[in-house]
Amino acid sequence: MRARRRPSLAAVVVLTVTWVLLWERISLFVVLTGVLLALLVSLVFPLPRIERAGRVRPVALARLVGRLAQDLVVSSVRVVALSFARRTPRSAIIRVRLRTRSDLILTLTTELVSLVPGSLVVEVRRAESTLYIHALDTVDPDKLRRAEQDVLDSEERVLRAFGSDEEIAALDAEAARPTDRRAGVGRR
Repeated sequence: MRARRRPSLAAVVVLTVTWVLLWERISLFVVLTGVLLALLVSLVFPLPRIERAGRVRPVALARLVGRLAQDLVVSSVRVVALSFARRTPRSAIIRVRLRTRSDLILTLTTELVSLVPGSLVVEVRRAESTLYIHALDTVDPDKLRRAEQDVLDSEERVLRAFGSDEEIAALDAEAARPTDRRAGVGRR
């Protein structure tokens, strides 16, 4: 028989806050029913624990957030300009093999890539740590390589913000030696 886990305090707080925000006003009754409902949901639908070997690095996290903001602005301008262009955009699906095997890093990288306008993750293969990305207005080889490198750069920022010391050391070792990482462009 499996041992029961206690509900996560963070999950209960987030669910309670969500419940309270759904109501017009805050009252003791609304907060208490929110807590009870959050506890019930957490017990009936328990989420698996996230295995995390790394730690949060505030400076790297600030860089990740700053670069995300920059990517959002630049990509939004590109998508708006593309919508006013008098041509039909040609897009591609590219395969990008990530370096990490961590579910958390894979998920965060997937979210970052999908948040940026003009790119969308259409499939994730967890066992292979592979993302399939729809890249808007990207068909020539240079743009395909750039789109793939953008995904790998996002993964690197996530690893530097949340990864383990071993993963960061592997990134540093990879940066020290020249490599050709065109996993999804013209290669099976």
